[in-house]
Amino acid sequence: MSTTTDFGEITFSPGGEDWIEYGPPEDRRRVGFHDYAALYGVPGLYEAVFYETLDMSSADVIVGLYADALRDLDRSGDQERVFDLGAGNGIGGEVLRREVGPASVIGLDLEPAAREAAERDRPDAYDEYLIADLAASPGTLEDLRAHDFTAMVAVSAIGEGHIPLELLASTVHRLLRPGGLFAFAVFDELLPEFHDEFFVRVDAERLAEHAYDHRRQADGTSHSAVAVVARLR
Repeated sequence: MSTTTDFGEITFSPGGEDWIEYGPPEDRRRVGFHDYAALYGVPGLYEAVFYETLDMSSADVIVGLYADALRDLDRSGDQERVFDLGAGNGIGGEVLRREVGPASVIGLDLEPAAREAAERDRPDAYDEYLIADLAASPGTLEDLRAHDFTAMVAVSAIGEGHIPLELLASTVHRLLRPGGLFAFAVFDELLPEFHDEFFVRVDAERLAEHAYDHRRQADGTSHSAVAVVARLR
C-alpha cells in the first residue's frame, strides 16, 4: 500500500507493519511504524500516515458515541470534565473540544514527544497534559482524582503494548464516581475478555456499542474494532 501526501509517497514495509518510508524520491526517510516519538516529531506526519493513508477513525467514533450518550442522558457537555487516556498528539482532545465542548480535558500519555506534539499542533486541546506510566506511578492516579472527572475516553490506548485491562479497570474505578461515563475502542483480540471480565470488574452499565473500522492495516485489510460507551453504577 502507498499513498501520495504532502510528505511524498508513503510506503510500508512488505508483509507487516514494521516501518514506513516517506519523502521525495531523492530524500526518502524511514521510521518505525510504532516509533511515535519520530512520527510526532515531524508536524503532520502522524496524521498523514494514520489518518490520510490508513483512514483511522477512532477519535471521531469514540467521541461521537460519548456525545450521543450525553444527549441521551440529558447531560450538558459543557459540564463534563474528561480524562483522555493515551492522548497522543491531541487528536482526541481536539475532537472532544469540537463535539462536546467540555469544561475541562486532561490528557495523559507515556510518550513525552506526544505532549510536545499536542502543545505544538493543538495548544487549546488540553487544560493539562501529563506524561506518566500509570502502572509504575500510582501516585499519578491520586493526583488525577483531584480533577473529579465525569468521563474518561481512550481512543486507541487499550491492549497489547498499551494499557492492559486490569490497569484500565482500576483506573476507571479510582477516577470516576458512580454515574461517570467511559468510552473506549475495543479491538477484536480483546473482545471476549473485555465483555466477560471488564464490565464485571468495574460494575458498569453498557449504554451503546458500535462496530466499525478503526483503520486499514498496511496490507489493505481492515483493523476492526467495537466502540463502547458505559456508565458506572
